[in-house]
Amino acid sequence: LNQSFTYMLRWKNIIFNGLLCLNILLLFFVVMADKLIVPAWLQVVGRMHPLLLHFPIVLLVLYILWSVVIITKKMNDPLLTDIGDWLLLTGASSAVVTALMGILLSKEPGYNSDALWFHQWSGVSISFLSFGLYAFKKQVQNIKYLSLVIGVLFLGLIIFTGHQGAGLTHGDDFLMAPVNLIKVKPIVAIDDAFVFADMVQPILEAKCISCHNSKKAKGQLMMETEAQLLKGGKHGALWQNDALLMSILLERIHLEDEDKKHMPPIGKPQLDEAEKQILFHWIKAGANFKLKVNSLAPNDSLGILAAKSFTNTTEVTYDFKSADDKLLAQLNNTNRLIHPIAKNSSALAVNFYNRQNFNSTLLKDLLPLKEQIISIDLAYMPLKEEDIATITNFKNVRKLNLNFTSLQGKSLILLNQLPYLNHLSISGNQLSNKDVQALSSFKKLRTVFLWESPISTEEITALRKKNPTIKIEMGYTNDTIMLKLTPPILENEQRIILSAMALHLKHYIKGVEIRYTTDGTDPDSIQSPLYNTNTTIENYTKIKARAFKKGWLKSDSIVAIFYKNTFKADSIQSLLPLDSVYKGNGAKTLINGELGEMDFKSGKWLGFRTQRMEMLLAYKKEVKISGITLSALVDIGSFLMPPLYIEIWGGTDKNKLIKLGRITPEQPTKSVSAYQTGYDCKFTSRNVNFIKVIAVPVPKLPIWHSARGQKGWVFVDEIFVN
Repeated sequence: LNQSFTYMLRWKNIIFNGLLCLNILLLFFVVMADKLIVPAWLQVVGRMHPLLLHFPIVLLVLYILWSVVIITKKMNDPLLTDIGDWLLLTGASSAVVTALMGILLSKEPGYNSDALWFHQWSGVSISFLSFGLYAFKKQVQNIKYLSLVIGVLFLGLIIFTGHQGAGLTHGDDFLMAPVNLIKVKPIVAIDDAFVFADMVQPILEAKCISCHNSKKAKGQLMMETEAQLLKGGKHGALWQNDALLMSILLERIHLEDEDKKHMPPIGKPQLDEAEKQILFHWIKAGANFKLKVNSLAPNDSLGILAAKSFTNTTEVTYDFKSADDKLLAQLNNTNRLIHPIAKNSSALAVNFYNRQNFNSTLLKDLLPLKEQIISIDLAYMPLKEEDIATITNFKNVRKLNLNFTSLQGKSLILLNQLPYLNHLSISGNQLSNKDVQALSSFKKLRTVFLWESPISTEEITALRKKNPTIKIEMGYTNDTIMLKLTPPILENEQRIILSAMALHLKHYIKGVEIRYTTDGTDPDSIQSPLYNTNTTIENYTKIKARAFKKGWLKSDSIVAIFYKNTFKADSIQSLLPLDSVYKGNGAKTLINGELGEMDFKSGKWLGFRTQRMEMLLAYKKEVKISGITLSALVDIGSFLMPPLYIEIWGGTDKNKLIKLGRITPEQPTKSVSAYQTGYDCKFTSRNVNFIKVIAVPVPKLPIWHSARGQKGWVFVDEIFVN
């Protein structure tokens, strides 16, 4: 027994001395943290920090509980004391190793320095204190209840450190988030919902913010606020206004799960298909943070997704029975549409059309359905006072649209007889401030639209103050603030020119001027050509277009590339082996007349990296050519770069080709969002039967690239001959 005790004591001393050395090393790491450079192989050790940190927590908590039991039970058995010593010694050892790994991990970018400071120093304190507690355990045990007090403080420090670590890894309030969500998450009615706040932001909070917050900003990206989302991270903005679908955010969430750039990373909760669709359509629609759900068209993709999202939270149960189907069929006609507000609902909505055909009978005919109708849209109908009196019979109406109906003030007061009316649209009517004072008597009214009404701003301010529970919408009236125009919309679906074609651009705001350029520069409001419906495109053209209007800020530019293909090759072959993964449908992928999308994995692109591109195009009859255009994709984050150079060779004998032209595309100097482009190589006209097109990928990515020194890719989807 004595021999075993001596053996165990020797090992305790060895571990204690090692523990002393490791704590000295830890102190050195902490003091010299700003000058510490961690090589790649040592980063692997640092990333083991989350794996090992559970050991010191468990061992030290067990030691604290063990000490409490021994003290309270007054157990002085040497064996029990020895067990406590080993718990403390192994806990202190794992604590210092975990802290060292944490220091190494903290040197990686993406962590908030303030949050990291608290977590780092509390972790280091646990290591130092556990070592000190073991070194002076006898002195501590001799003071009554000191071990108990230290144990309680120790436990609190462990909980604090763990909480700070969880905040860095999973976001603020990770522990209590489920409970807090239940307490504060309101049920939002679909009429009050915003696309970003109530559809997009919940996705970001659940799936993204744990890694992209003010404490842990992976890739220097934070996603907690609108400003942070617009700023983006080290790879640039999450989306570009002139190329919304060329979005880093959309690209990363659609990568294969195994791809190291896929977001969220493996092991984190993944986005389901509906969530991906919401993000896609929100960005496609312009990433508008103020867009309301009820402003979406019923057939709009976001509107359809919103209908599904809010079905379970906004359904209202009505206690009246459904209307007779035969009666509905009888009352429906080209001037009046009656339909259920939702599938299997007994509540009905009515819309009136064709102003010239409207008469009071069309409204009175609906009285047999006065119990079921909850929404009536009479916008632009020529209403009379008797029609308003008829409307007051529909006691269950919640939503009423009387825009531009020549509504009079004496008729407006009658509508307060509708006990459930909460949404009233009376824009475009000549109502005075005295007339709208009647709104105060509407008990359930919550939203009123008063656009284009002869009521002053001061009068509206007073009305809002008098009726704080009613949201009064007046439209945009502040002409001291300049709003930014949205970019023009390109309507041309065909991008390959077969013959001269008209350029189709439009803008939804009246009076807007659209100006464009074809030389790659951004259009201005004076020198750039003014777009009109006679503008045509005949050859390879890179269009940049921008909207202008007096009193507004100019829009961002949109970019569109049009290609011309005068001579389609009879055949094509690759003179070098194609890549085994990005080989599309073989060499003929480049002459099939199909442009690829932004997804370079779609099968419409050929990728070249280990071999340069060498394509031989053949013609049965001689053709006179003067230019070749390559349609290409640049995605810097995925190593897809412009070619180092492009060469064109041609002749009537494929064994005796001569060089016709060569271009050296400009290389990017920083990381930008992915984009499609064309490389146009012009040369002196020549008759040929064979054309060899060479595109050479960059041998080394630039020094500013995250994968500097590695080979780049060239991706091409079409070769055009003119």
